[in-house]
Amino acid sequence: MVEKALFGRQCEIARREADWAINIAGGGSIALPVPWRIVTGGLIAFADEDDGQQFGLPAPVDGAATANELIGSRSIIGISVDSQTSDLALHFEDGIRLDAFNNSSGYEGWQISLLPENGGMSVVALGGGGVAIY
Repeated sequence: MVEKALFGRQCEIARREADWAINIAGGGSIALPVPWRIVTGGLIAFADEDDGQQFGLPAPVDGAATANELIGSRSIIGISVDSQTSDLALHFEDGIRLDAFNNSSGYEGWQISLLPENGGMSVVALGGGGVAIY
């Protein structure tokens, strides 16, 4: 049901005060208070911890700009959730993938919130694995 609601949608990644958000075109968002990364060409192209790091570059990495450049105007073509850990993978066109890691046995991880016109649901990665759908 969630995959159907997200399929074909474009998104934009934004840095918030305490976490990151993936804003879904047409309404909805994915909150990322957990570690995440973008994989392209078989390599990690960007990870949330890279934001603000200099890595010997002329200026610190602008995480939101880098993530949005990597994803570009590509659409979501698939979504998968690991059955044991609830790690989330968003699959984009051209073989690009965004992975979010559910990294606590007690705290909730990522959260997908969809507006009523897009299915009107919330999906939450539970601490320790599993998901709750509201």
